[in-house]
Amino acid sequence: MRRHITLMAVMLAAIALLASCDKEKGVYIQEAKYLPVVLQGSTKWSILNVENGEILAKDAFVNPPSPVLDDMFWVYNDDNRIDFYNVKDCKKPVNKESYGSATYFNDGHAIVSRPGKPLEVINKQCETVSELSPSILTASMFTNGRSLIHTALDRYGFIDVKGDTVIKAEYTNAFGFTEDKVALVSMSQATDSLRVISVIDRNGKKLCDLDTKTYQPMSDSYRMGALAVLKKDSLVYLDYNGKEVSSPLELPKKVKDANYRNGQYAGDGRYIVLKGDRWGLVDKDNNVLIPFKYQVIHNLSPTRYVVAADSVMTLVDDHGKQVGKSKFVNLRPYTPGSQAVRGYINVEVTAANLLSFIEDDMACFAKKGSTLMDLNSLVGVKPEQYVGMKQIDRPMIPLVYSYIFDREIASLGAAPAVPDSLRTDSVPSFQMPTDTTSSSSVAAHFNYDARLQEVRLMFSVLECAPGTEERLFELMSRAMGSKGFGLSSDGTFTSEAGTGIAMGYEQGVFNLYYYFDAQAMQPLPRKSRTK
Repeated sequence: MRRHITLMAVMLAAIALLASCDKEKGVYIQEAKYLPVVLQGSTKWSILNVENGEILAKDAFVNPPSPVLDDMFWVYNDDNRIDFYNVKDCKKPVNKESYGSATYFNDGHAIVSRPGKPLEVINKQCETVSELSPSILTASMFTNGRSLIHTALDRYGFIDVKGDTVIKAEYTNAFGFTEDKVALVSMSQATDSLRVISVIDRNGKKLCDLDTKTYQPMSDSYRMGALAVLKKDSLVYLDYNGKEVSSPLELPKKVKDANYRNGQYAGDGRYIVLKGDRWGLVDKDNNVLIPFKYQVIHNLSPTRYVVAADSVMTLVDDHGKQVGKSKFVNLRPYTPGSQAVRGYINVEVTAANLLSFIEDDMACFAKKGSTLMDLNSLVGVKPEQYVGMKQIDRPMIPLVYSYIFDREIASLGAAPAVPDSLRTDSVPSFQMPTDTTSSSSVAAHFNYDARLQEVRLMFSVLECAPGTEERLFELMSRAMGSKGFGLSSDGTFTSEAGTGIAMGYEQGVFNLYYYFDAQAMQPLPRKSRTK
C-alpha cells in the first residue's frame, strides 16, 4: 500500500503547474477544466469536470487520454495512431485522418505529424492551417502564441500559430515561453563548453544575459517573475534582468513559524504543508483550510485540489469539501514537453548525413582508442550523475547517438589524480540538474581511463512513410565502400583498420552500431513495420 501511495505522490506532483490563475499566472501554466481519470472499480478512462465534479464519457477509453486543453484531447487508437476529441462530443473523433504524433492543443492550435509528410499546424476542427518546412524536426505545444521548433541543423527557434517563423532558429538550446512571455535560450560562444544563457521576450528581444559564472539555473522557466538558480551552495532567485530578488514562493512568517516538515505555495495566499506524515492546506495566517489527513494533496487551482487517502483519490474544494461524488485511482495530469515529431525525411539527404558521422577509424567525432580522458567534454563536471553507467546518450531528435565504454564512467570512492589537462574552471553546460542533494557522503569521481568500445546511432523513422528504413539501409549499404568498409558474409561491414559496422531496423528505428573492434560485432535484426 505504501508503495502505491508513493507512486501516486510522484504522479500527482506533476500537476503542480496545471491550471491558470489570472492573479498569479506563475503558479499555474495551463488551465485545468477537465481531468482524465480511472474511476474506482474500473480499468477504463473517463473525463472528470473539475469545476462541478461530474463525469463525462464514463469508461469511454481503453488507452489513457492526453491532458484536456482548449477542450481538446487525443487518444491512441487501435492502430497506435492519434485521434482528437472535443469534450463536447467524446464519442466521435474530430479528425478524419489519424496522426502519428501531436502536441496538446493550446492557443486554439496544435501541431501534428502524418507519415511521410512535414509537420502541420491544425485548428480545433483539425483543419490544416499551415504546413511547416521539412527542415523542422520537432515542434512543441503552443504557449503564449509560440511553439519551440528544432531544426535539422540542431538549432532552436520559434513559430506562431500561423506557422510563421517569428524568432529564427539560431540557438543551441531553448525552452518555451511560459509566464510573462519570456524564455531562456543559449548560444555557443567561442567554444562548445562556454555558453551564454539569455532571457528573451516573445519577439526575440534580449532582456539580459545571465551571469553563468555566478549562477547555475535550476529551472527552465520563470515562476512568478523569478528564476531559481544555484549560487555556490545556496538557492537564490533572479528577475528578468538577471538581478537577485527575494523568493516569491517563500512561506510567510506565521506558516514558517509553525515548523512544518515541508511546504509549497498553492496560489491565492494558500500553502500545501506537511505535518507529521500527512498533508493539509493553510492560508497565509496559518489557518487550516484542508485538514491534515491525506497522504497526497495537490492543487489544480486555488479552489480545486486532488487529495488521496488509502490509494483512492477525490476532488475537493479549498476547504476540503468533496466536489462531486467520484472516486478515482488514476489520472492523467498535464506535464510539460508535449511535442510533435516530423513525419517526413529526404532519404538520400538523411543517408548522407548519417554517413558523415563515420570513418574507418572514427565515429561521432571519437577516434579509435579514445578514452574518457579524450572525451571528457561529453560528461561535464558532475561525476555523481554517471556512477554505475557505461553509456552516454546524446539526443538530437529524431537522432540519438550513444557512446559505450568498457567500464563504468564514474565510481564512488577515493578519486585518482586528475591530469592537469582536465582541470578546468569553465562555465557549466546549460543543463537542468535533476537533483540538488546528494544521497551519499562518498565522493564520486570519473574513470578517465575508461575506453570507448562502441558508438550507436539510432534514427527514428516511426512517423515516416513505410519502407523508409529499408531505403536507408539500401542507400547506406551501397555507400559503405566509400567509407572504407566491405560487406561481410553475415551482412555486417568491416574495415582494414579492424573496425566494424552493423546496421538494422525494427519497431520504426534505424540502428547503426559502430564497433572499434570488429571481433565484438554482432549482426542487427531487420524487421519491417507491420503498420
